[in-house]
Amino acid sequence: MAATAVLSALLSAVLTTAIAWTSLLDREDERLRGAAQTLGLEVPAAMDEATARGHADDEQAEVAVAGMRIALYRAGAFVGGDASLRPSAAEGCRTTGRGWRQCRVTLPTGAVEVTSDLAAARSQRSLLLGAALLAALLAGLAGLGLSGAVSARIARPLQRLREEVAAVDADAPGRALPGGGDGYAETDALRASLGEMLSRLDEALSQSRRFAANAAHELRTPLGTMQAELELSAEGVLPEEVRDSQGRVLRTLGGLNALVERLLILAAPVESLRGAREAVSLSDVVEEVRAALDPAARQRVRSAVDEGLHVRGDALLLRVMLENVVGNALKFAPSGAVTVRAEADGDAVTLEVTDEGPGVAPCDRQRVFDAFYRSAGARAEGVRGHGVGLALVARIARAHGGSAAFEDAPAGARLLLRLPRWAPAERDATMRAL
Repeated sequence: MAATAVLSALLSAVLTTAIAWTSLLDREDERLRGAAQTLGLEVPAAMDEATARGHADDEQAEVAVAGMRIALYRAGAFVGGDASLRPSAAEGCRTTGRGWRQCRVTLPTGAVEVTSDLAAARSQRSLLLGAALLAALLAGLAGLGLSGAVSARIARPLQRLREEVAAVDADAPGRALPGGGDGYAETDALRASLGEMLSRLDEALSQSRRFAANAAHELRTPLGTMQAELELSAEGVLPEEVRDSQGRVLRTLGGLNALVERLLILAAPVESLRGAREAVSLSDVVEEVRAALDPAARQRVRSAVDEGLHVRGDALLLRVMLENVVGNALKFAPSGAVTVRAEADGDAVTLEVTDEGPGVAPCDRQRVFDAFYRSAGARAEGVRGHGVGLALVARIARAHGGSAAFEDAPAGARLLLRLPRWAPAERDATMRAL
């Protein structure tokens, strides 16, 4: 809009100056022709040359005051007036190379040449052009200010719609549909279409979660029964090869039971994971996770947790989250150390888990948190897994208002978990409210 205003103003300035200049020349030509006509009236055709010269000289003296020069020619010969004024080649008016306007008027008394300086007209033209350019500048500034206001007004509904869509919860899209209309048919139609799409997505997501939860529940009972039966039968006296086979089956069933429990957590809505809210000590969670490991793995896990670090959430889920992180690190670094650090970071708590394994490629650092995704490196190294653990970690962290991300490390992998810190002052306020 501002560019259009400037271009329009400049074009108007050029056209206005050209029209004004043409008008000034026409007016000057009219003045010159009037002076020639006056000389023609004073010098009839029958007047002798000497008398005519006298009248032409007198007329030259009069028009000189007005900045003009005049001369009378008969049959191509100079009669009187300004002798330096050379005759024109053709009838009419023209601008000479010296910036003068010269007109030739043929009358019964002879040919009259009359000229004037265009300096005053050029000065007027310059003033007019300057005024027009100033007007163009002002129009551009006004257009710029107006375009900003108009653009902001036009973009406001789209900005509001963008903010509403950005605030939609990915775990429950149908519960945060865009708000009412803005009175603009285009954005209102787009908002309605987005609302319908989010409703369909919410329904599809709910169906997928119901299916996963039902399937996991259906698997949990028979798997538990099979594991219990095998454990009972293992207590009897069995040949060594049968005992080894049962041990492998029991380990497989244990892994399947763990997978089912993870699927149940992944299938649950985030809101259901946010139910319990208590002060949880991170040092207690870390120690419980280390204590649950077998002795060999426990020796490889080192911990450095600041005292007094608490987060608000579910202790069981937080323990499951850390178990998956530590277990993943031990699995990908089978001979190296795993370090767990926790420290305060303003209003948050940073839980860092590093290992000495191959690390995570930058292109996979986001995708490894997708359910059932396994990186090319994990598949190439033959590391067993289902690609569910890190997805579970990210979901539990998000349910607690935090985040999970892999960061650069000198060697191995470095996973950062950021969780909101629950300070003692907040706990005291909560107790007073209760």
